[in-house]
Amino acid sequence: MRMYWAENLKYRHTVTGKLWILMQTLTLLLAYGISQGNGISSAYNWWYILMLPGMVTLSACMIIEKDRKGKNRAVLSLPVSPGKVWDAKILVGMKTLLLANLLGAAANLILGLYLIPRFWIPQVLEISPAQIAASGAVMTAATLWQIPLCLWMSQKWGFLPALILNMILNGSGPLAAVTPYWILDPWAILPRLMTGIIGILPNGLTAVPGSMTYTPGITDNSVILPGVLVTIAWLAVLWGLSRFWYERKGAQTV
Repeated sequence: MRMYWAENLKYRHTVTGKLWILMQTLTLLLAYGISQGNGISSAYNWWYILMLPGMVTLSACMIIEKDRKGKNRAVLSLPVSPGKVWDAKILVGMKTLLLANLLGAAANLILGLYLIPRFWIPQVLEISPAQIAASGAVMTAATLWQIPLCLWMSQKWGFLPALILNMILNGSGPLAAVTPYWILDPWAILPRLMTGIIGILPNGLTAVPGSMTYTPGITDNSVILPGVLVTIAWLAVLWGLSRFWYERKGAQTV
């Protein structure tokens, strides 16, 4: 935990440390400002499809870039194993993800359920507090695995290649989510689970027969637990492998 707090202090007054506020606020402003009556559905759809993976990738790349600028000398000089440093970086990324989803849940609860429908415009989609809570929990749990992956890609290949590659791979998620093989694509698991929770397809349409890309059973909530367990398994595997790599040679790649 001392390594986590030390790592966390690096970003206390930086854009990296405030990224969760900036990205979530931008999403909310765009969703409610442009979509208006579809504000709450757009806030969720745009967030987990585009802004959330973008924030996770940017955050991870910026965490790595902080030490890469100094050619990792600060890491190599520490009297602790590089694996503990790697754990701290992953925990900082997890904190960013958790805070962003907590902010989104609170904002959508207050704005989408109470303030905007009462004082401005009714929302076409009504999402209950239970759905908001479930959405926040699932978006967090099903995205955690991307943190060690993005950290590793950024450490291995650099900021821009990692950013571009992970965003391209995230683009496969909405396409695979509506197929029977969605669970084989880890980027498709979150879009599939969110469809069952809020009833909105990855393309933004209501998940009802007749909507483009709708398939029978796509709103089945029984897949939520298996889907989350698969993403947690991905997290454990990627955390372990990336930590092993960083301990062996990652921190010395300058």
